[in-house]
Amino acid sequence: MSVAGSTESVELFTHPTCSGCQEALAALSELSRSGQVSLEVCSLGTASGRIRAEALGVTTVPTVRRGDDLVVLLGKDDLAALIDELGAPAGGARGKGRGGPGS
Repeated sequence: MSVAGSTESVELFTHPTCSGCQEALAALSELSRSGQVSLEVCSLGTASGRIRAEALGVTTVPTVRRGDDLVVLLGKDDLAALIDELGAPAGGARGKGRGGPGS
């Protein structure tokens, strides 16, 4: 449930050699700096990061955890859709753009 003025917490799973991870980190960091999300970053380049990822079922990076949902970012379109959703006001475009072609 969204509360006016609250920010959504997201967790980004990355790896140091993943180029898409750097793009996702930059975009989500910008939303975090602007107060639109609370961002936690978990690197699979560390033992603790691998343990955390395994516990949550993360097998691909970059992946974003939103509540109980894992969103695998397979490309720029997935990242753009996620950024649009996270940057939208509560009840706005949330959920839009992730239903496949033409959405």
